Amino acid sequence: MSGTWARSDKEKAETFAMHLEQVFQPFQIQSPLDTSTQHPNYEPDPASIQLFSPSEVVFEIDKNLNPKKAPGHDEITGRMIKELPKKGLVLLTYIFNAIIRLRYVPSAWKKAQVIMIPKPGKPTDLASSYRPISSLPVASKLFEILLLKRLKPVCERGNLIPDFQFGFRNINH
Repeated sequence: MSGTWARSDKEKAETFAMHLEQVFQPFQIQSPLDTSTQHPNYEPDPASIQLFSPSEVVFEIDKNLNPKKAPGHDEITGRMIKELPKKGLVLLTYIFNAIIRLRYVPSAWKKAQVIMIPKPGKPTDLASSYRPISSLPVASKLFEILLLKRLKPVCERGNLIPDFQFGFRNINH
C-alpha cells in the first residue's frame, strides 16, 4: 500500500488484491505460431463427448476425492460427496451429463474462495510474503476430473494442443 498498516479486514483484502493484480498479469506469447493453421475450423462433434455413467462417477469419487481437503464456498465437503446414497450419486451424474449436453458450467462452480497463506520464513507485514490458495467447490473439481478424461482424446484426435505445450500431457507424448 502506501507504507501504512492495513488494520481492518477490508484494508487487508484491498492490499492483497492490489498485490495479486500486479503479480498475476496475462502472459503474452511471443511466438510466430498461427493457431489457425494448427487446426483450421476444427469443431469437435458434441456427440463425441460421451456422457458419464454413475459407476464412472463413483470410481472417480473413490479414486480422486480427498475427504480431508477443504470445501469451497458452498461448504460441501469431499466426505459429504463420498457418503452420498445411490440416488444422490445418480442425481450428481445427471447434473454432470446436463452440463455436457447444455455446454454450460454453473458460474458458482467457477467462483473460488481465496485464502492467503504466509510463506515460511517471510515477514508477515508484506503482501508478497503470502501465497494465494483458491478453493473451488468439490463437485466442480470432480466434474473437471471426469471432463478431462473425455477431452484429452478429443484434443489428441484434433491435434489441438500445440507442440510447445508440455503441461498436462501424458509422459509418453
